[in-house]
Amino acid sequence: MRRLLISMLLFAAVLLTGCTYEYTEEDGYRMAVINEGFPVPKNAYELRPEDCTTEITKSAKYKLKGIGDEEGTPPEHYLEEIQRWGWTELEDKRVGHVHYFEKEGKIMSLIIQKNVFDVFEMSEHLEL
Repeated sequence: MRRLLISMLLFAAVLLTGCTYEYTEEDGYRMAVINEGFPVPKNAYELRPEDCTTEITKSAKYKLKGIGDEEGTPPEHYLEEIQRWGWTELEDKRVGHVHYFEKEGKIMSLIIQKNVFDVFEMSEHLEL
């Protein structure tokens, strides 16, 4: 009985550590909940989003270990994946760790922080 209990506890510990949400480019990407054409890492865990404002039409917040460093620098592979999905970064509009991307008249904002990131679909009335 004791061996069975120890085995079950070890199995549970391995299972729980395997469920950690951590950024790896090998896991791939999926569509953001707010815009089907914008990628987010597949294993990102969705949190309660920020409230929308007149500048923001839709928002989504994700938790993902290793997505950004202390300065909010996103992984280079993630930025490349966003471009592969057809988005062009508006580099002249970047402010710190806030990145803006444009595709077919839509503007998305990506804000990376350590282990958390936000994706915003910006209002059409926004002047950047």
